[in-house]
Amino acid sequence: MCIFILPSSRLKGCDMKYLKTLMLFLVVVHSYAQQFQIELDSLSQKIASSPISNKETIDLRNQYTKQALFANPSDTTLLSFSKKTVDLATDLRYWKGLLLGYERVALVYQYSFSNPYKALEYYHKALDLMGKDKDLQTLGWSIYGGIGTLYYEQEEYDKALEQFRKVLHNDKNLELTATANIANIFGSLYQLDSAIYYYNRALNLEQVTNNPTYRANLYSNLSLVYSQANQMDSALTSAEKSIGLIEQYGIEFVRPTAYANASMAYLGNKDYDNAEQYANEALQLSEAQGNIFLQKSAWGTLADLYSAKGEFSKALEAYTKFSELKDSLNNQNRRVEINRSQLEFEFEKERAIAQAEIDRQSTIKTASLLGGGGLLAASVFGFVLYKRRRDAVEQKKEAEFRALVADTELKALRAQMNPHFIFNSLNSIGDYILKNDNETALEYLTKFAKLMRMVLENSETKTIPLEEDLKFLELYLQVEAKRQPGKFSYVIDVDEGLDAENTLVPPLLLQPFIENSIWHGFRDKDGQGHILISIREKNEMLLCSVEDNGTGIHEKTKENSSKKSFGVSITENRLEILNKQQNKKGKLQIVDLGSQKGTRIEISIPHERFF
Repeated sequence: MCIFILPSSRLKGCDMKYLKTLMLFLVVVHSYAQQFQIELDSLSQKIASSPISNKETIDLRNQYTKQALFANPSDTTLLSFSKKTVDLATDLRYWKGLLLGYERVALVYQYSFSNPYKALEYYHKALDLMGKDKDLQTLGWSIYGGIGTLYYEQEEYDKALEQFRKVLHNDKNLELTATANIANIFGSLYQLDSAIYYYNRALNLEQVTNNPTYRANLYSNLSLVYSQANQMDSALTSAEKSIGLIEQYGIEFVRPTAYANASMAYLGNKDYDNAEQYANEALQLSEAQGNIFLQKSAWGTLADLYSAKGEFSKALEAYTKFSELKDSLNNQNRRVEINRSQLEFEFEKERAIAQAEIDRQSTIKTASLLGGGGLLAASVFGFVLYKRRRDAVEQKKEAEFRALVADTELKALRAQMNPHFIFNSLNSIGDYILKNDNETALEYLTKFAKLMRMVLENSETKTIPLEEDLKFLELYLQVEAKRQPGKFSYVIDVDEGLDAENTLVPPLLLQPFIENSIWHGFRDKDGQGHILISIREKNEMLLCSVEDNGTGIHEKTKENSSKKSFGVSITENRLEILNKQQNKKGKLQIVDLGSQKGTRIEISIPHERFF
């Protein structure tokens, strides 16, 4: 089984297109639509004329599931068909057929039902079977690839990269799968040179040269990465190569994704007519398939397109749909459950090994009793040592699991911050469009779109360079200052000895407090407000502060003294989790400077460096 997945992207020229879609490719089949149907019909006839319970029939059924899923990923009838294959292989004790049957069921859950939990369950069944039979181990690398795609779908890119590198180094037959997916992951991580290198490496593989389906998919991916790199001529060339192959060979499977990527390339080249045409066609095709990832990308492209054309109400409507789909896809509970399932599988695997060893030790103990007291003592001593080792392994697994839950909780907190920030920003831009001329509104919307791109980029990582976070704060303050001319001034003061490029900080840590100063601290203030943002380093701790000369914390909380600020609550929780992960003592302190004198927020975090 060979699986390609298309990259998650954030485009410099096209801010809101965040495409993340999965595509299924099968190594052994041809790409012509008509030939697919002929092969499927032929397989169906062979299955119907073969005895239901023999190895050849099970192999045919597994092959049929694979090709049928490739031809029509939305065919939900394949689930009962593939499960029946599993039952037949189980009854016949045909372990190779059973392993491949488990894999086919997992793929159906993954692609036809978008159910990663059940997919992971069946991938683990396949791996468990492979672990019991050494003869099946050569078949297992495609299963690791399937698990890698699940991690990729949940944006766990480091884990996905680990899986595909494992496949690349161990199975030459899956070189295309691993190479293409590694390229996709580097595209998602915005490491564009590496992504382009691996895509071109995949294009030069022998099995790709004569397969138009693979080439169409890879050219579409290259178009997306070139757009990310702002190489719009190359992006358009690759997109047109992909569409040309699709039209020539009728490759319907690639068409929705290629159209979505092409619309981005045309938009980057300011060909708005073609950009709108391909975005709408991609949207229609993805809605028909129920592909949420592509729908999100299409709405993001349309939002950028309408913004560029000055159709602001349409731009806001498209962006709202884009945001709703992104929030749906980034459901943190989904990630927690998948990671929990993976750890539970590994834990049970260790437990099974431990139980087997306990059984072996028990046998040795019985033999020792018959053989003599000395051997008995040695057996008991060995069992005690093993039990200690087993307990240590279980404790390690439990610790890893707790760390994973803490990490996922931190991602969930960052995900909560984004809708809060976007909601306030959309309110601001809506008011501004109503009150001002179109030219000024376009300038404001452009800066807002850039802000959104930075938010989407930065919220996907645990830490970002301080330099990038300062750029975001500068742009945010510019946008708010433009919304409220003359309302406040600001200064960002960074210690001269601090290397901002080499210093890592959690993203969006200070923004909620700057927002509080603007929206609450200056609301009832007479005269111009002022915000001082200060970054210092002391004793391996980074000291960050936001100070304003507003009405003071007492006045801010007078309206509802029982309700803690959303930003304060989220930041305290983030610091608590970071302290647990790094065994540090970062803290948040709020200093009331007095009524009409202002407030100072002080945050201390460990000084983390790139190198």
